[in-house]
Amino acid sequence: MKTELKINTTEAKQEFEGPVPELNPIMYPQSVAVIGASSAFGKWGQLILTNIVAGGFEGKIFPVNPKDTSLCGLPVYKRISDIPGPVDVAFITIPAGGVPAILEECGRKGVKGVVLITSGFSEIGSDGAALEREITEICKRWNIVLIGPNTMGIISSYAKLFATGTHTRPRPGGVAFVSQSGNLGNQLVHWASQQGIGISQFIGSGNEAMLGCADYLEYLEQDENARIIMLYMENVGDGRRLLSVARRVNQKKPVIVLKGGRTSAGKAAAASHTGSMGGEFLIFRAACSQAGILNVDAPAELLDLSAGFSSLPIPKGDRVGIVTLGGGWGVVTADACNENGLRVPDIPERIVERLNKYLPPFWSKRNPLDLVGTRDTEVPIVAVEELLKWDGIDAVISLGIIGRTELVRLLVNSTRGVDPTASVELLDEIEGFVEKYEETYVATMVDLMEHYQKPVIGVSLTRTDRGTVRAVDGKRYSGVFYQTPETAVNVLARMVDYSRFLNRQGNPSS
Repeated sequence: MKTELKINTTEAKQEFEGPVPELNPIMYPQSVAVIGASSAFGKWGQLILTNIVAGGFEGKIFPVNPKDTSLCGLPVYKRISDIPGPVDVAFITIPAGGVPAILEECGRKGVKGVVLITSGFSEIGSDGAALEREITEICKRWNIVLIGPNTMGIISSYAKLFATGTHTRPRPGGVAFVSQSGNLGNQLVHWASQQGIGISQFIGSGNEAMLGCADYLEYLEQDENARIIMLYMENVGDGRRLLSVARRVNQKKPVIVLKGGRTSAGKAAAASHTGSMGGEFLIFRAACSQAGILNVDAPAELLDLSAGFSSLPIPKGDRVGIVTLGGGWGVVTADACNENGLRVPDIPERIVERLNKYLPPFWSKRNPLDLVGTRDTEVPIVAVEELLKWDGIDAVISLGIIGRTELVRLLVNSTRGVDPTASVELLDEIEGFVEKYEETYVATMVDLMEHYQKPVIGVSLTRTDRGTVRAVDGKRYSGVFYQTPETAVNVLARMVDYSRFLNRQGNPSS
């Protein structure tokens, strides 16, 4: 056991000792085995195998089960020793009592990594904890890297490896997610996929018998596909090492943490969930702040920040320009900026004169830039770019430009329903024009961000089915459109916090 800081649990997990764990054979394998593969719908052996096959994994797949001869069109092997050729990673779904013997077989076979889906270890008490120590020692003896036990699996999108109980297959992207709760992690990955957020890896770390969060951070630090790292933690483990690693990793890529077990009720639930005990949360949060770790309080905020950090340039300062189609949203957003430590500076006369050419005399002539509901499709783009050009602004929040398609669609449907003389062709043309404009606006915002290296955060006028993140082919950044001004402001404020951390470390955002 390792010595712990105050923020750590009274029973530290056994973490990987030595160099960075070699996780590439697990996250980028050439061959996988599913031990306990099954045809029984809904069993773990069926969930994992069908997900790997249906997800398009391009390496070799070996189902292992002593009773079947064929599963998912693949030959089934009675034992892992029967498999011809090497196996990089084995997914194990058999009952806990049989795991030690299977791990010995994996060791003799030369398996490099194991993802142990099976539960029934330290999360159930002392007997399970003893079994967990036994399997950890077996893996160490055979130089097997162990993920789990009690995990919901892993995803490696760039390797087309989808090996979780939930059959969600997010697009490849820059967000790596490590979660001690596989169920919560799978839900967040599914929500992220619906919001257009690209995922590089998902690791359900489970009980963390061998590897803890610090180990995963060190691995992801070296993985170029992982550009931001999200953690859901219940057990802190070796807090001193975690904070040291996080401080270093944060200088390259942001680390965002949702901590479970913050309250007495949460601590009790965590103890029975992953066999962990939460530390003092206020001390934990203060220590994280020193290391530059961004703490969030809810799963939704974890998703919000992952969308922003993975899709936008990091702001260099705290000065915000606001562009809005209506005055009320601008006022609310300006208030939220001030309440979150962001500044809303007044604009120079140059910008006023430029927009005077497009807007009626009664427009706001100040920041927020109230475009008074203009229907001129060029004006929002001009307003955003004028702010980005100005060296007195570090970021822009744009409200209400995206989302008009839904309102136009409702108007068109009403007109079709009540006006038999309305031109069908004209109504189709209007609807198509608005949709095309939104696509053009998103692409233009991405181009402007790449040119000026300042974030443009959108707030949608209405809820849409297009998701928060709108990727543009061939571009580094993406359009990001939240549902509320306060969400956009909170994300921007946290990005500014991260920028300040980089500046304190002598590594300003580029």
